[in-house]
Amino acid sequence: MTKRHFITTLIIVLTFSSCDMNYLDYYQHIDSPDGKYYYGLYSDFSIGDPGFLVLKLDKKTNPEDLKINYSFENGITGDDAKWIGDRTILSNYDEASQYCSNPKIEIIDKRFLVFSRGGFMFGLYDLKLEKDTFNNCCTWNEWASQNIWAEKGTNYKGHIPKDEKSDYGLWIEKNIDNKINDYIVNNR
Repeated sequence: MTKRHFITTLIIVLTFSSCDMNYLDYYQHIDSPDGKYYYGLYSDFSIGDPGFLVLKLDKKTNPEDLKINYSFENGITGDDAKWIGDRTILSNYDEASQYCSNPKIEIIDKRFLVFSRGGFMFGLYDLKLEKDTFNNCCTWNEWASQNIWAEKGTNYKGHIPKDEKSDYGLWIEKNIDNKINDYIVNNR
């Protein structure tokens, strides 16, 4: 059975079974530098594009046992969606699913919460400013909309990397990863 057939079969089985699932899949959590909060990294349940959320949680919440019910019939409740939205400090997804491996969060210099995946930094939350300094929700869409890779594209520079993934990786490094690193270095 091919991967595509397996996924299609799984979708059909789950749809007709009307079973509830947990909307968030836990990856990791870390303590805030002041010890008052947890920062939890989750993937949100969606079919298709891998999505990631970093939530700021009070100490009463066990990050590993966080349950948000999801059903194919009804999605998640409005209250649950609001609860997640109120606690989300970073979020992004990747339509190409190319740089999604090894998702993790870390705190640098007790000031910068960094979200990384696929070997690149994708999000930065400045704890001192309480602001998501870098939080591009849909990096692949931004890259693709610039028509950089296509020879007929408006931003074509006369050089095409060996493939789309290579070009997308170069774009991430230049436009996100390097900028996050520069921000950290210049704001220590």
